[in-house]
Amino acid sequence: MGEYLAIKNYDKATNYLIKGYNLNRASNNKHNLLTVLNNLGDLNLQKNRLKTAKNQLLEAGEIAKNLNNKSELLKQYKLMKAVDSTQRNFYNAFIWQGKYYELKADLQAPVEVVQAPATSPTTIDFDSEVIDTLTSSNLTQDIKSIDKSASGSRLKFNHYNFYVYFLVSALCIAVLILIVLYLKGNKNAKRATELEERNTLVELENAALLEETQNLENVINVKDKLFSIISHDLKDSLSSITGFINLLKDGSLTKEEFDALIPELSENANNASLLLFNLLNWSKSQMQSLEPKPTLFDVQEVFKDKVQLIEQRMEKKGITLMNNSLRDFAFADRSMFEIVIQNLLANALKFCKKGDVISITNHINNGSCIVSIADTGIGIPEENINKLFKSTPFTTSGTNNEKGTGLGLPICKELVELNNGKIWVESMVNVGTTFYIQLPKSKPEE
Repeated sequence: MGEYLAIKNYDKATNYLIKGYNLNRASNNKHNLLTVLNNLGDLNLQKNRLKTAKNQLLEAGEIAKNLNNKSELLKQYKLMKAVDSTQRNFYNAFIWQGKYYELKADLQAPVEVVQAPATSPTTIDFDSEVIDTLTSSNLTQDIKSIDKSASGSRLKFNHYNFYVYFLVSALCIAVLILIVLYLKGNKNAKRATELEERNTLVELENAALLEETQNLENVINVKDKLFSIISHDLKDSLSSITGFINLLKDGSLTKEEFDALIPELSENANNASLLLFNLLNWSKSQMQSLEPKPTLFDVQEVFKDKVQLIEQRMEKKGITLMNNSLRDFAFADRSMFEIVIQNLLANALKFCKKGDVISITNHINNGSCIVSIADTGIGIPEENINKLFKSTPFTTSGTNNEKGTGLGLPICKELVELNNGKIWVESMVNVGTTFYIQLPKSKPEE
């Protein structure tokens, strides 16, 4: 059994020890049971089953004391010290260690055998004359000498015991101080850990509260912006349309006069529609609820539809449109792409003068679909280019003093990026502006 423990073959050692335990327990063989219990305690200590090991070793200790088996008791002391040390019960481990060394010293102490000198019959019978020569004064002197020597030895032995007791006491005090310091250090470390955890929790709660406050502020800003735009820009467009319809309904306008006002009415309706699109998508993006539904579609079809919406306005403003688009496909949310194109065409029209040209072009590319909308309008100053796509609305008046909300281009950027695309601009003052859009032709790989 011992050799299996030494090579850490725990399975075989366990089988042999359990068989030995059951056999000796049944036969009440205390001597063998003592050895088995010590070995079982050693095995369970090595396998870190400390509670089981401790119970087995305590029983072994009782049996060893009853049998006065000092060698097994010495082994039990050593194993108990190891168990308590592993459980960090250092005070008990110190006590077991003291018992171990005390018993070990006892076992190793040499046994002095005093033998009487061999005598012959001739040396036993003393001559009476020799006895007479032993005077009482010599005997007294020898006794005093022996007593003096014994007193000196006893004094040295007492001094030795004093130093031993002093060192043991000092060691015990030092161990107690170390234990107190260790426990105090553990307590302080535990308090520090609890304080750190509490501070972390407070920081997380503060961060969550700050985030919630910012979200509420964003919601309030979105609401204020929506009401501001609805109460001014959208209201003006709808009021104009309603006014035309009421005049026709009341008979204040003839059909010919109404037909002449249809281009203006159509422009107001388109402005209201585009503004409404922008408002809805901007508010969704602020609430983070925009979800694209990508499909494969022909970008040329979108250009044809959106050009028709601004033809009358271009004609009224004296601007020429050149549609150089080719049949090409993009994989994106078509409705979002339509909003982007409608915004870019409306912007080009807004900043062009009479005689300017708007061009629509797409660039065939194997990996992606790239389209551009260019104009020969007034251009954008360099200091304003970086403001175009910011979340904070930025707007300027058009060539005919047209108003805007500043929401169009930020919405375009967000819609394009939601579809795994890119949008950028190139512009020069009094030369013109070109907006580029790049979209994938197939579903991007995960």
